[in-house]
Amino acid sequence: MKNMKQARQQGFTLIELMIVIAIVGILSAVALPAYQDYTVRAKFSEILALAGEMKTSYTEYQVTTGDAPSTVSDAGIPSAPGSILVASAAITADAIVLTLQATSDLGTEFNGATVSFTPTFATPNDSTTQITAWTCTSNVTQKNKLPSNCRGA
Repeated sequence: MKNMKQARQQGFTLIELMIVIAIVGILSAVALPAYQDYTVRAKFSEILALAGEMKTSYTEYQVTTGDAPSTVSDAGIPSAPGSILVASAAITADAIVLTLQATSDLGTEFNGATVSFTPTFATPNDSTTQITAWTCTSNVTQKNKLPSNCRGA
């Protein structure tokens, strides 16, 4: 008589597959919101780049005239920046204020929100006023969707 051994099946059991699916589900439930916040912050970099150009124009005006510009046209900043993320730009109370518009990229919570860039002035020994730093603040309620330098207090 031949000694026949039963061929043992190889593979995963149903419970093992269910555990793997549960782990993947838990990981994706945690990772997806964090990823969405990250992508919004990444898209927000366009706003920061646009503000960088505006800060340069503001600084040039201040260095040239010795005073802060009172309007965007004084500083050579367009009031409608031509960005799908920024509806308008203004200078109020010595700050550059960008009003955001809702897009599919940012989400509706950004519609009408503002991001302000306020210069810090210093007068060194030669008595000329200079801009030494810029502070970014925003009235967006979900601060975790902003870059860390714009979350403010």
